[in-house]
Order: sequence, then C-alpha cells, then structure tokens
Amino acid sequence: MILTIINPERFLPSDVNIFIGGFFVIEIYFLFSVFNFLMISLLYQFNRPKLNQDFIIVLGSRVIGDKVPPLLASRIKRAIEFYNKQAKVSKPPKIIFSGGQGKDEKVSEAFAMQQYAIKNGIPISDTILEDKSTTTFENMSFSKNIMDKIKPSGYKSIFITNNYHLFRAGLYAKKANLKSEGIGAKTALYFIPNALIREYIAIVVMNKKRHFIVVSFILICSFILALINYFLVG
Repeated sequence: MILTIINPERFLPSDVNIFIGGFFVIEIYFLFSVFNFLMISLLYQFNRPKLNQDFIIVLGSRVIGDKVPPLLASRIKRAIEFYNKQAKVSKPPKIIFSGGQGKDEKVSEAFAMQQYAIKNGIPISDTILEDKSTTTFENMSFSKNIMDKIKPSGYKSIFITNNYHLFRAGLYAKKANLKSEGIGAKTALYFIPNALIREYIAIVVMNKKRHFIVVSFILICSFILALINYFLVG
C-alpha cells in the first residue's frame, strides 16, 4: 500500500519497472497460495469420517513434565468423543497415542496421553503407545507400521490433531502412504492466527523446490523482458 502511494516507478526507467513488475507477479502468486491454503484448511473442518474405524491416531505435542496441556488435551478429548460414538453402534476402535519424549519432558507424549485417556474412561486394552516419533511424518509412518502389523489384511483409520494442523498432517499422511482421514480438535481463537501463519510457512518449506522454480522462472522472464525493452527503446 505504501509503495502504491509513493509510486516509485515514476522515477525509474521503463526497463527497470518491467523487472520490478516481476516481484508484483510473485506477490500475486503467493497471495493465491495463501488463499488456497486457507480454503483447503477450511474445507478440512467439514470432514466427517464414518463410525467404522479400526484405529484412531492421536498426534502428540509437547507435554509439560508429565502433564497434558490444554492444546493436547483437546486432541485426546476429540478422540474419546469419536471412540464413544462408535462404541454405541459398533466395535470401538483402538486408539494409538503417537509421540516421543522430548528433552524437557518427564515421560513420552504417548504415555502422558494414554494416562489422560484412561482417567477419562478409555480401557487400557483399547490403547496403543507409539512413543518413538519426533515429527508429524514419523507420527504417521510409525503408526502405520503398528497398524500394518496388527491388521496386515487392511484397516480403516483416522488421525486427530488440532484443526489448524489438519491440512499439513494430511500431507504427511499421504507422504507416509497412509490412507487416513483427519478430524480436528478445537483450538482457542486467539491462538489460531499465529498457528495458521506457522502452518503456512511450514507448508511453503515442504514445497520449497517448487516455489523456488516458480519464483526463478518469473524473475528470469522479467529480466528478459526488461532487456528486450532496454535494447528496443533505449
């Protein structure tokens, strides 16, 4: 907005303005990328998996000592809610709590989540610990290995994380060759803007090669057009 008001282009030669125009195209490209990310993230909120799952994967996040903080608790509560709904109409699913132990954590995230779920009525026999993973991709990959061993003939599964994290978690599930739908736990409204910014940056980094190619192509084209204008007009 400031550049539009100042309008520095009026002080620059046409060939330089043509090259600078490439940065405007890059801006449009990333604005479209952000819009696409927000729309997909919104659509993910309406996913409603059927009550016929064999497994529920609960993705871990940082625990405070051995205590489950509110953000992680919301994921476990969402899993318990789905578990209880399915238990009323069919065989209840097994809940896989996925998350390793950080340096500042007294226990693994998986163990802390399991204890929280047991205290809230989930039988220990319906829980499974995956306590080696340190990333979302490992959450998906290691949980898949567990499910493949338990039901090698095939299974249905869902994963649970916070609503802002659904899209990126889904990308990692696909990367791990895990066919699993995601459902989101509610997040405090004040936390969502900052979380979405971090999620978008993380997704850009995941696809940095593609973005680098697109940005490079735009800049090269702008430079070539600027050179053509320089030699034809200048």
